[in-house]
Amino acid sequence: MIHSRNFWKSSHNLTFSLFLFCLICSGCARTPWTAPLDERQADSIVQFLQSDNLRAESCPESIDGDISLSYRNVFDRKNMAGYFQIISPSFIKLVVSNPFGQPILIFTSDQKSFQLINTMRRVYTAGSLYSYGLQNDIPLALLKGNWQDWIRGTISVKPSAITSVRGDAENRGSWITVESEAEGNFLRTHLLIDPEEGVLLSRIIEDDKGNRLSEFTYNDWKSVGGCRQPYRIRVTGLEYHTEITIKLSDVLVAEKVAENEFLLTAPANYLQQIIP
Repeated sequence: MIHSRNFWKSSHNLTFSLFLFCLICSGCARTPWTAPLDERQADSIVQFLQSDNLRAESCPESIDGDISLSYRNVFDRKNMAGYFQIISPSFIKLVVSNPFGQPILIFTSDQKSFQLINTMRRVYTAGSLYSYGLQNDIPLALLKGNWQDWIRGTISVKPSAITSVRGDAENRGSWITVESEAEGNFLRTHLLIDPEEGVLLSRIIEDDKGNRLSEFTYNDWKSVGGCRQPYRIRVTGLEYHTEITIKLSDVLVAEKVAENEFLLTAPANYLQQIIP
């Protein structure tokens, strides 16, 4: 007969050991890349990257279309649909509509400042995008970086910034690691490229300590204006366990729009909020 005290002690030790094992394993999760490629293979991938950069430079500066966006984290869960427009290098417009096609949110930004019109609440908000993000629990990783590259699936990389070229554990393509510094922030980016299809499959962004800040996964590539465009983008690995799924449709080359046309005017009789 097993003594109850010894049984509890053994069970407790086993539970603790399993917990410790899981904790250690979770901290040592396998990376998706493998060993470095040989010089010939690596040079081939870098050449592809250079040609892709040149191809991206000739792509249309502006695209627009319909967008469906799902956003969820530990605080909230939202689903929205509407219209989007992107103009190089950093302007973006998003118009969210109700089921009847009436706009309920109009958002524009150059990635530094923003304007937002909420027709339901009759509120006009404008100011610092960074401050607005902090107030609304938006992951910092989304407030920095290149939105154009993220949404269009393009790669803006100088060959001199490449630190390694490695294989993929699932044989999907090759991983290129790039290190850069912008505004005093060090970033390490891992790019999974499928050279046969000529597209980017994944973009993993880390800080200087190797902590993952975000991961972008690209699917359903189609041709828009002679350039490839992902129609499905999934973003994970963000703060607050935030996950974002973006689905695009009817994407077209947009007419050239002046930057000042992205400026919104506060409607009459709307409450105005300015965020420094």
